[in-house]
Amino acid sequence: MSLESFIHEEAACLGFTAVGLASVGPCQTFERFNTWLNLGYAGGMTYLARHALLRADPRRIMPEARSIIVVAARYQADATISPFSNYCRGRDYHTVLRSRLKRLAQALAVTAPAPLIFRICVDSAPVLEREWAVRAGLGWIGKQGSLVNPEWGCTLFLGELLVNLELASSLPVPNRCGDCRKCVDACPTGAIQPGGLVDARRCISYLTIEHKGEIPEDLYSRMGPSLFGCDRCTSVCPYNRAGDEAILPEFSCLCRSATGGNQVGTPMPTAEQCLALSEADFQRRFRGTAVYRSGLARLKRNAAVAMANHRGCRLL
Repeated sequence: MSLESFIHEEAACLGFTAVGLASVGPCQTFERFNTWLNLGYAGGMTYLARHALLRADPRRIMPEARSIIVVAARYQADATISPFSNYCRGRDYHTVLRSRLKRLAQALAVTAPAPLIFRICVDSAPVLEREWAVRAGLGWIGKQGSLVNPEWGCTLFLGELLVNLELASSLPVPNRCGDCRKCVDACPTGAIQPGGLVDARRCISYLTIEHKGEIPEDLYSRMGPSLFGCDRCTSVCPYNRAGDEAILPEFSCLCRSATGGNQVGTPMPTAEQCLALSEADFQRRFRGTAVYRSGLARLKRNAAVAMANHRGCRLL
């Protein structure tokens, strides 16, 4: 078995929906990333500009890197507009993907022809993840700026394993969006700009998760019931696969009961319940999930906007 085949088989055994390989080199979308920054589309995420040059080439964060193994893990695609994004209903994807990528690296170290040097990246490292996913043959970039996989759609978490091994690159996948504009038309705030650039300042995901200040008043009513994140542009993708197939148990909306049967997981709180949460309540409910990183203060800020929208009144 070739090393590439071994990686594919091991990744599948670890539950990853898709895996691909790419040779390391200069990034092809770095100037596009700089354009996005220069247009101010990053909003308050100023840390992205501070570390921008590191994204120009993965060897700037790992000089020994020769190839990138890119994996995708699926979460549920539900087109229902929910206060909490589909992706945050399970465990924190950073932790889950890191753990499984570490197991992949450990298995690869036993098989590799030379001592393995690796680095795990899951959303927090200065890596242009979507470019490398495309170059690894996992799909293409849709009009909403997210990776679209031809079999599983765009409700996917991405993770990377930078390695010091020379691996054969996977074949690219042609863009199949065509004239479809479902994702663009689904955005209530007009955050999706021409060319697949997203203006974070108008993006509900950014506003409810990353934005530290007050939410601009002209966007209140367009946010609807959103408390954390937004699935509007990703959930409508025609390539999404319905059902729970290939979803890791950590990301499933079902949890395992003590008797071995499936039972519905703990429901997400309503906006009114979020406003009543104490810090201790928040810690108990959201520790180990993606919501925990945002903190209680932002969740309550979002809940106040959602409650005002529900009542059809202005936020005081």
